[in-house]
Amino acid sequence: KKPRNGGGAPAPPPAASQHHPYARQYSHIYAARLAALRDRCVSNAQRTLDVSSSSSENVGSAEVVEQIIEVKEGVWSVLVGTIVKEMDPKRRPLVNSSYGSCDTQSFLFPSVNGSDKEPAQESLRSYLFDSEKGDVLHLEDSSGRVEIAPMEIGDDREEHNFALDPNRVATGVVAAVIGKVSVEKGVMYVHSVHFAGPPVDALKLDRASNKQTSHEPTLLIISGLGCGADSPTDVSSGGSLALRREMLLEYLTQPKIGNGASFCRMIVAGGGVASPNQLERGNGEISNGGKTTKGNSHDDSGKSKSVNAARSSKLAESLRDLDIFFSEVLSSGIPVDYIPGWHDPTNANWPQRPIHSCLLPHSCSFVDLFGRSTNPFEGILSVGDDENANMRVLGSDGLNIADLRRFLAMSSSSKIEQNNNVTNGDSTSVEGTSSMDALHQTFRYGHMAPTGPDSLPTFPSSESDPFVMQTRPGIYFAGNCEKFETRLVDVNGDEVDEVDEANAMAVEGEQPVTRLVCVPRFAESGEVVLVKLNTLECEVVSFCDVRA
Repeated sequence: KKPRNGGGAPAPPPAASQHHPYARQYSHIYAARLAALRDRCVSNAQRTLDVSSSSSENVGSAEVVEQIIEVKEGVWSVLVGTIVKEMDPKRRPLVNSSYGSCDTQSFLFPSVNGSDKEPAQESLRSYLFDSEKGDVLHLEDSSGRVEIAPMEIGDDREEHNFALDPNRVATGVVAAVIGKVSVEKGVMYVHSVHFAGPPVDALKLDRASNKQTSHEPTLLIISGLGCGADSPTDVSSGGSLALRREMLLEYLTQPKIGNGASFCRMIVAGGGVASPNQLERGNGEISNGGKTTKGNSHDDSGKSKSVNAARSSKLAESLRDLDIFFSEVLSSGIPVDYIPGWHDPTNANWPQRPIHSCLLPHSCSFVDLFGRSTNPFEGILSVGDDENANMRVLGSDGLNIADLRRFLAMSSSSKIEQNNNVTNGDSTSVEGTSSMDALHQTFRYGHMAPTGPDSLPTFPSSESDPFVMQTRPGIYFAGNCEKFETRLVDVNGDEVDEVDEANAMAVEGEQPVTRLVCVPRFAESGEVVLVKLNTLECEVVSFCDVRA
């Protein structure tokens, strides 16, 4: 049950010509992204043209234009480019957050988890696209850019699911748009927008020969172990994160408790060590807004040295706890893949390199079972004894999803009543998109991190974009989410409601479905996710040490 082709093993060291110096321009990665996704976008747009050829509109006559600079006014055209959202930076308030935040969610949305929801509304509202306030949407390629806007409701067109919504895209998304450029304004009014989506050439899983059994191979995905300190919810409830990890360990290693023999692999999606703020609180220090002080410090220099020394000591302790936990799981024969995350000791820019072997010496002694993975992660799991029965797994620690959520906020149709708490004359209620919807959008985009490098820090790669989905995964997950969510999608990216219907589609020889999973933080929820590889059935198991 070991992954093939490395399946989470560390990537080989890059050659000298593949290094990523920061002197390189970031424009190259956008050009590489557009080149990789262009054909898939055009293919999806062509399907709409075939359907629209019989309608009353003349959309079916639209032709693909190679470069934006060659588009003609007043003619139905298909343009492919990178979406650029130009928004007034003055409307974005200063975000009072720090790297020491407990998790990515509180870093990007610092007031979401607080008692006061109005600051959270301000944070979401600042990223809300509003054309009435001067925000402009462009489509760009190497030749130039053109302003794009949705067609007016009064236009004679059919209702469809491909209408352009500025609040469902972000800067960096590659898309094909069908529309006409206005002669008067020079704006392209978009009839429909089409994303690349994942490639069709996926690994097919023969579920007919791998029927469900009592020991069906099961993948366990966990995120946010938080070794080194208890989470804020534990402090308030009197719970113990270490005790919950022990309960999880018994569930994995004791067959009578959790049927551990069926676990073919465990993937840890980031968050293995606690955040700096939690480590400092666990060491008796005082943390305030990311600034830590100690009562016995006499000057700033001594204070800084003592804080750094205490932080390094607590980080070493948390890594030892994580190493011991992994080694106990590995000693039971269950392979483990560890994906680095937000607070792990590795590079900050994506893709993140595997954590160094010297930091987890006991775990790395299990050479054939322990995988130090990159972030994002991609691996191929063997399902059953058939060499052709495989499952491709793709996922990350969830930072890409949390970052994308900032740009997918939706304006509510209802208005907040005027009261004394409303300021700035803006009473629009803004609803942030869920982690599952954001994960589903990246699946439709065919790109794991569309906001990089504009918002998400990434390496300035020039030869290729490492976040483009080159193959269609069977399981696609994101870690460190607020709650457990799951969804099945078909080859077109549409949601599939019933598992039986999905199995029937796969057995009949059609394109396989993909299981989308949002993995909650174990330190806060005590939950892990189980995915059965034969049927893609998904369930969550909760570990609680506090009686309700």
